Amino acid sequence: MKTKATTRRKFLQTSGVLATGAMAARRGFATNAGQLDRFGGWTGKKFEATGYFRVEKADRWWFVTPEGNAFLSFGINHLHSDLWQQDFSREAWQQKLGVDDLNDYSKFAPALRRWFLGTCQQWGFNTAGVHTSLDIVNKPAPKIAYMKPIRFVDIPHWRADVPDDNFLDVFSKSFALRCDRLAKDAAAPDDPYLLGYSMTDCPLFTEEDCRERPDVIGGARRGARVGWPRRLRNLGGDSAGKRAYVETMREIYGGEIGSFNQTYGTIFDSFDALENATDWRLTTDLSNANEARDNLVFLKTVVAKYYETARNAIRTYDPNHLFCGDKLNANTDSMDVVFPVTSQYTDFVMYQMYGRYEVQRPGLDRWTKVADKPFVNGDSAFTMITPTMPRPYGPVADNLQQRAEWTAEFFLNAFARPNFVGWHYCGLIDATQNIPRKQARQHSGVLNEFGEPYPDLLRTVKRCSESMYEIANG
Repeated sequence: MKTKATTRRKFLQTSGVLATGAMAARRGFATNAGQLDRFGGWTGKKFEATGYFRVEKADRWWFVTPEGNAFLSFGINHLHSDLWQQDFSREAWQQKLGVDDLNDYSKFAPALRRWFLGTCQQWGFNTAGVHTSLDIVNKPAPKIAYMKPIRFVDIPHWRADVPDDNFLDVFSKSFALRCDRLAKDAAAPDDPYLLGYSMTDCPLFTEEDCRERPDVIGGARRGARVGWPRRLRNLGGDSAGKRAYVETMREIYGGEIGSFNQTYGTIFDSFDALENATDWRLTTDLSNANEARDNLVFLKTVVAKYYETARNAIRTYDPNHLFCGDKLNANTDSMDVVFPVTSQYTDFVMYQMYGRYEVQRPGLDRWTKVADKPFVNGDSAFTMITPTMPRPYGPVADNLQQRAEWTAEFFLNAFARPNFVGWHYCGLIDATQNIPRKQARQHSGVLNEFGEPYPDLLRTVKRCSESMYEIANG
């Protein structure tokens, strides 16, 4: 009987050849060809068909297609139209897309969509990831599974600056109304191609998330961001968030304001006085263990309210589709801190972690013990330096062959895990320093900026995608 270990070993033994299709089958490594439904689901494993994507555990976790077939999500990110409309590559893309004017959206958009769908078929991508221009991909109608973003809060990790006001009071009526409005506008309850709803791209949750750092995608963050605990505790007593903070402190300190004062060096005569005090502690003393604990406890309370409100708003307008919450940042401590909370509200887990499999494995092992949920790495890849990408985001390989090997290594080991159901690759084409907004940091694609594939990577990704269900099923 063939085991998952045998399957992985056979794949690795032939990884130097990077065979695809018929060659892979001749080597005894089964492919998915001819066994897929219109959504990319594997017809070799059947479940109840509900007309929508869902998750089910049967020996391992699976997505289930609307037609009732097992599905694993191998997605691609970063179809952003401006990457295809740059002056330096305009002639190449006009020829490749068959349009004479990339600024004529009525011609450009459908041509880019046709090219995108054809490219997904060539590489084996079956999902449009959350970082994709749906106004292009889904017009006139969806033809590939896709993730839909709803930005209830705008505090992503990649921005060099996030205004303090963006840390909204999630306990307020105005936030509930905001969530209701955005969910109503975004809901697609009858769309069979909708895989699920996602929220913010790696939101700034913890002190580690919020600190000044040189490695954000936008280049560098000058100065720390305020974060939710510090933002809400400094509001006035007329804010629901401040009242929630004070109630949390009452519980932590057993109603003893003196003990609270001892931690913070304050002289409040009651928790009511604390509630009415604005801007009373604008900085956090990271060496104060009690303050760090208090902020952490309150942060989890904030995140729970945020998720409950957002999920309920989505469910009001779409009871049919999956909810994964935020794409959680696993390259900081954010995933470990908030996952025990967020997992109580989500159908599956979407995390982001740039790192080889051996780097990601300990985290996946830890999180598996916290909650029995299916996992998707919603945005990551392996990169390499080129003349136009001197500072690419992600683990940097020495050369293309090593980049392909790291890709195969992660794909094979991750999809062999019984709770790993998706990887959304970052990204489609190289976003180089020739693009003004990519001067500080660049992104590697599976194709260069002129649409030419990296051959070793194409052979590797194609072979992996063809063998995905065999890998998962062991």
